[in-house]
Amino acid sequence: MIQPYGETILSYALEILLGESCGLAHGKLIYENPVNTNCFDNEPILFICPSDHLEPPSPPLSEIDGVPLLFGQPVVERRGRGLVVWADIVASTFFLVTRYEEIARREARDGHGRFPGRESLPFRAGFLNRPIVEEYGDLLRKWLREVGLHVPPPRREFSVLLTHDVDHLRKYERPLRTMACAAAGLRPRRDLGECLRVVSGLSRDPYDRLDEMLGWDDVLRVSAPSRVKNVCFFPVRSGYPLDARFDLNDPIAKTAIECAIGHEAEIGLHASYAAGLDPSRIRGEKERLELATDRPVISNRHHYLSWREPEDGAQLRQAGITEDSTLGYPDVPGFRLGVCRPIPLFDPVRMEPMGIIEHPLTLMDITLSGANYLNASEEAAWEIARDLIETVRRHRGELVLLWHNSSLAPTPGNYHPSLYRRILEKLKQHLAD
Repeated sequence: MIQPYGETILSYALEILLGESCGLAHGKLIYENPVNTNCFDNEPILFICPSDHLEPPSPPLSEIDGVPLLFGQPVVERRGRGLVVWADIVASTFFLVTRYEEIARREARDGHGRFPGRESLPFRAGFLNRPIVEEYGDLLRKWLREVGLHVPPPRREFSVLLTHDVDHLRKYERPLRTMACAAAGLRPRRDLGECLRVVSGLSRDPYDRLDEMLGWDDVLRVSAPSRVKNVCFFPVRSGYPLDARFDLNDPIAKTAIECAIGHEAEIGLHASYAAGLDPSRIRGEKERLELATDRPVISNRHHYLSWREPEDGAQLRQAGITEDSTLGYPDVPGFRLGVCRPIPLFDPVRMEPMGIIEHPLTLMDITLSGANYLNASEEAAWEIARDLIETVRRHRGELVLLWHNSSLAPTPGNYHPSLYRRILEKLKQHLAD
């Protein structure tokens, strides 16, 4: 039931929908059923009628002015000088940006304990490729104008956040093991020859591409320094099999950290898979990364995008993390929270702000090419990326990309080096407009 928290939900939803202008709507917008019809005779008022629950709806959804509606009815009534809106965009916004569906459906988890994108309402209802909370904001401004209140559009520009998860620094971190596995037929024979060339110094390790990738980033960042930022998320070895094999004190790790700092990239924590299972580990990992880098760390992204439960954000904040960029789906690209810009997160269990700014992930390289994900061709991957870029640009949002340094490996069939360059060229054109 949302009625007991109606004012809390309204305040947070207005902050998301109207941004810095949310204070203008107070007094003009009332989140309750209009029981007193005389109020419309005195002054123009916008009523949004609240739903009585936040249970996940089932597709197909109704639409209000072409925008999918999660709660309420797609009806707007003129009463005197005011409006009554039966489309509950307040609850719809709250449901999406707080990941409320994941609380209501805790049984829906993949093999890594994550909520799958293909299970989500935005995917099943066909609007994951649309940041519909931004569209709700446009609708709300229109309705407020109709009752005589002009709320200006948000004051922001299209921007880009380039992020890199440094999961692996070398493909051949254990060359003797690689040779033994290749000789036993457990790895492709080509790995044996490649590994020998790397060990003998005749060629670079295929994953040794961080400096090259950050150099490409620099070209874009220099073209629009106030609108482009990049972050390298470094892991802390946890001992868990799926986590990093290198230690932050290894020479190759120190070199990689110095490379990121030299390219003026921010250093963020890549919270381990183990920390996703046990969030109390985040504080210790953050402190170890700060010790290794001699820099304060305020940003995070979970390994495997495994921020499993919404309320786990409390452990992030207690560790001193104030910014995060985990919340995209690994299996499908798009707008997991319904927005395409940084937003303050809200804990829907404790019903309180988290104190964390989320930069929602728009697109990850592995989502496009992974055999268990989209398994898209290069041209299909480009079309997906291009469409997402255009959507974020249209809403003057922040495009958040995740490309791994290992994705630049010059291996047969790997299109990510050329795709990433193509994306950066398109972004450079848009930022120059």
